[in-house]
Amino acid sequence: GGSGLYIRALIDGIFEGPTSNIEIRNQLEHRLKFEGINSLLKELKEVDPIFINKNFSPNNRRIIRALEVYKVTGKPITELQKYTTPAPFNIIQIGLMWDRKILYERINERVDWMIKMGLVEEVKRLKEMGYSLNNNALQTVGYQELLKYFEGGVSFRDTVDLIKQNSRRYAKRQLIWFRADKRIKWFQIHDESELDIVINRVINYFMNC
Repeated sequence: GGSGLYIRALIDGIFEGPTSNIEIRNQLEHRLKFEGINSLLKELKEVDPIFINKNFSPNNRRIIRALEVYKVTGKPITELQKYTTPAPFNIIQIGLMWDRKILYERINERVDWMIKMGLVEEVKRLKEMGYSLNNNALQTVGYQELLKYFEGGVSFRDTVDLIKQNSRRYAKRQLIWFRADKRIKWFQIHDESELDIVINRVINYFMNC
């Protein structure tokens, strides 16, 4: 899910869906393996088009879960998700909107730091232990690119560049996700020298809420 879904669960309540149906789950995973994800996406669009529109980057696991819920309950997962218990406290959401150019520079620097701190060695150990892209936890930025690098065919420089590119794209998708929530109050920031100013603006905003 990621931070966006965690925050949504905290603020808007958690959807208590049906427990997993092993038989249906196995059928869907079998179809994924032999028919591909597009076949499942086509079916999901027919029974729950709202799910596709709401999820900017639906992964295989979430698509299978949405279809599983529909087959178990006969109702789209987006319909069932309406029945949640909101958080029993007042919510104030603050967002810091970094200058896009500076944000991307920071992302690039972070990737270089991750490489320096041993990301390559970590992924290599995981591969030697038998882990692969079949594991959901490794289908994330940084891990998936390096696993493909170890399979050959891509240079290390191109792999690092791809991690940076995919990280920037992920940040952009996160911004789209959060900016869709009109309850968030955004404060513009360009660099760390403005932190004290932004903090005071946030405090004033809290005081007037």
